[in-house]
Amino acid sequence: MEEITLTLDRNLIQMAERFAVKQSISVQKMLSDALARVIVQLDSEPYEQAKRRAFAKMDAGYHLGGKPAPREALYDR
Repeated sequence: MEEITLTLDRNLIQMAERFAVKQSISVQKMLSDALARVIVQLDSEPYEQAKRRAFAKMDAGYHLGGKPAPREALYDR
């Protein structure tokens, strides 16, 4: 595992320490998990954008040609 050094505001560090204690984890673990969640979220954004575009196209529908069949042709009377 690699190490990184961060410079953070003292109040933020104290808040992080208190939160980590409440969660029974280390500040290092808490920050590592939070960073991992952010990266996954940012990495999935292109997928979400593509999915929204695909659904928009599906909602618009496609003209497949042809004409509606007359009622008489659909039902044998």
